[in-house]
Amino acid sequence: MVSFACVIVAVTTLLQLGLIDHFAIAHASQEAELRLQQLSLQMRDALDRTLDQATHDVQLLSALPDLREANSPDTARHILENLQRADPDYAWIGIAKPDGKVMAATGGMLENRDVTMRPWFHTGQQKLVTEDYHPAILLGNLLPRSEDPWRFVDIAGPIRDSQGNLRGVLAIHLSWQWARTLARELLTPVIREFGAEILIVRSDGFVLLGPSHLVEQRITTDSLKLAWQGKSGAIEERWPDGQMYLTGFSLTGRNLDRPGLQWAVLVRQTESKAMASAHAFEHRMLWLSGSLAAVLAIGAAMLARRIVKPLNVLSGAIEDLAQAPASAAPAVIPEVGSFHEAHVLSEALRHLVDSERRHRDALERMNAELEETVAARTAELHQLVMRDALTGLPNRRALMQLLPEAMARAARLGRLCAVLFLDMDGFKLVNDTRGHEQGDELLRQFATRIRDSIRETDTAVRLAGDEFVVILDMVNERSDAEHKARLLLSQLTRPFPLHGGSVTVGASIGLAVQLPHQRQDPTGLLARADQAMYDAKRKGKGRVSVAAIDLENSAP
Repeated sequence: MVSFACVIVAVTTLLQLGLIDHFAIAHASQEAELRLQQLSLQMRDALDRTLDQATHDVQLLSALPDLREANSPDTARHILENLQRADPDYAWIGIAKPDGKVMAATGGMLENRDVTMRPWFHTGQQKLVTEDYHPAILLGNLLPRSEDPWRFVDIAGPIRDSQGNLRGVLAIHLSWQWARTLARELLTPVIREFGAEILIVRSDGFVLLGPSHLVEQRITTDSLKLAWQGKSGAIEERWPDGQMYLTGFSLTGRNLDRPGLQWAVLVRQTESKAMASAHAFEHRMLWLSGSLAAVLAIGAAMLARRIVKPLNVLSGAIEDLAQAPASAAPAVIPEVGSFHEAHVLSEALRHLVDSERRHRDALERMNAELEETVAARTAELHQLVMRDALTGLPNRRALMQLLPEAMARAARLGRLCAVLFLDMDGFKLVNDTRGHEQGDELLRQFATRIRDSIRETDTAVRLAGDEFVVILDMVNERSDAEHKARLLLSQLTRPFPLHGGSVTVGASIGLAVQLPHQRQDPTGLLARADQAMYDAKRKGKGRVSVAAIDLENSAP
């Protein structure tokens, strides 16, 4: 019986290790595919984020009054170069006049040159446009030499004055070096050592980024076809070079809020390298399986007769304990004295049961205390994240959460949602002459007066510096919002008592209104209110100005 038991143990061990090996290989394959898919998604998201940011920058610059009304190339160039310093991947930023001549550009490059033949100029006069990967020989000759050839992605859009007349076209040439850098950062040395490669492919199969022998060549693979169907995942496939690869795939530019480009992002790795560690593990498992089976069989034959009886006693006690864990106590485990090891084991089990019982009680208490502490701390951190530390008002993060809720609520009930954009008049003078401490005190009093002058259902937010936003919830008419804005302005023009004497600052207020039938665009609503505030500044400060588009919507 002992010999038979030894054979059963050996065979069972081999079968179990064989199953473990099988599932380990399958798991390793899934892990490799998941890793490649994640790399593809990370590269896709990084590409989309950069293009979204460039599109946002074009929109933001096109709306700047200093550019919309700019007549001086020096002024416009200064603004463009500030943006280029913030993002060096913008190889060239320029403004072309309606006649096609470049008025101003970073570094003065191409100024007074005719760009009417450039695709971005024609389409950019009408709308925001993104032009796909392309070389630019003229600009490439003007830029510093680089290891890789200059390639660009163009983002352009119209600049219109306050009357809607075309003043020019703003264009950003985004250097393709940005995509190369993203690929290098994602492919860490460890990943690159195992042969992973990132490819960016255009809709016609043209490789924009990848191994040098494939760049600007055309390819076709099953993963590429799946990516162009809008799918993401990973598959095993044979590439044109005859090798089997695991390939992760995804598609960029699926965000319909911008005129994005669509590229397939493929991350491939040869099957042999992707599964190298799994195959090495397989070989070790097979060797260890045989060795362990032999050791177990020999050991079982030698020790079975000696340890079976006392272990049966202990195992029976443990089974009884497993059936009734609530009755766990050291006395449940009998003292076995047939040989020293069994006696030590029984004592150890008794101590283990006692220790487990005490630890379980302690862990239950600690878990309860920890849950209370985490809940309290989470609530505190949420308040800190959503509140301005100086004034106690909600901050910009809270505004971007509260404003969409207020707009949706007003739209459901067929009411208006209005936004007041406030900028304190004369704050810099007080801050410079009275000091930052009194400047901070003035901001606190200013915020308190705003909060006290609005309804409980309205929300006051400190945006940044001396800029504040008020959300007027559930407004009946635009005139009601104007009335509330003027009442608030009258409160803010009263003197503020400070340590060195009272000061009077006032405010310039911009008003923008969201109608129930309009598309809900919180960013656009804030931008309109911001523009109206600057209009109030230009007209002499200390007044309320309504966004121009809102005046047009209410005109008969």
